[in-house]
Amino acid sequence: MTASESAAPKVSVVIAARDAEATLPALLAACAAQDHPGPLEVVVVDDGSTDDTARVAREAGVRVVQQENRGPAAARNRGWREARAPVVLFTDSDCVPRSDWARRLAGGLDDDHAVSCGSYGIANPGNLLAETVHAEILWRHSRLPDDVEFAGSYNLGVRREALEAVGGFDEAYPVPSGEDNDLSYRLRDAGHRIRFVRDAVVAHHHPVSLRRYLREQARHGAWRMVLYARHPGRARGDGYAGPLDFAAPPLAVLSVAAAAVAPFWYGAAIVALLAFVAVAMIHDVIALQVSRHSGHSGSMALAAFGTLRAYARGWGMLKGLALVASGAGRNAPAGSAP
Repeated sequence: MTASESAAPKVSVVIAARDAEATLPALLAACAAQDHPGPLEVVVVDDGSTDDTARVAREAGVRVVQQENRGPAAARNRGWREARAPVVLFTDSDCVPRSDWARRLAGGLDDDHAVSCGSYGIANPGNLLAETVHAEILWRHSRLPDDVEFAGSYNLGVRREALEAVGGFDEAYPVPSGEDNDLSYRLRDAGHRIRFVRDAVVAHHHPVSLRRYLREQARHGAWRMVLYARHPGRARGDGYAGPLDFAAPPLAVLSVAAAAVAPFWYGAAIVALLAFVAVAMIHDVIALQVSRHSGHSGSMALAAFGTLRAYARGWGMLKGLALVASGAGRNAPAGSAP
């Protein structure tokens, strides 16, 4: 083995970043403090930032690749193709991995699992919305089996050969919007198993602004329509989200549509009320389960946040139908499974 071969990284960490100068220092410091044995390469892809993201990354001594803004899917593809290691770990620019994250996540890969994923911590406690979102995620993660249907790109490990086989992320998703679900489904369809490594944890900055959170949920609702148009078999649920989650946004749309018709037909008012009550009850049930799991009564705020989220996602679904009709996301990346 040559000196250059012995120094080659076994694992590369790829970070897609845009306007991330505020959160990147903590992330890169956490990457530098990893206890992973052997060389660990860090690649930051600056996806058209308008701030000092690239400078912050360079000052941290990591590899920086810059490109015009093309979205996180394209940035992650650029990153793993530029990276040198046979194992690629992905995390987001607003995350802070624990010191054992890379070792545990990479350790989840074996002959039977070409993909691994981990869980969340919280980087910004003290905000009701952030803590409620976090409590819900931990409750959902607690119900997941050891092998899962999809992995989020905030905490994802993949063997390079598996990424190459399916063509990486689909760059037809221009915003954070389900591109990681899409990749996971294609990896699963290609025969790769995804291991859930519960103790591979990254702390995340959860949303603190309700308005921004609902806007993000509307975007997710829109692009989920594209996702399920491409993967109709996954529209029944994936272990993380179940039938109640899928029912709430259409019920929210129904309640609004019926309320609009109510001045002309009295029966529509009853339909609107029943649909709204159903949406609220769904999230009362979820909030109660989350509260019991977290041990904090404040998690019951999810009853209100979740109901509002259903309406945001429902609005997004309507926009998503237009995206599907326009052919958005129709073409899979080169080299992907049909």
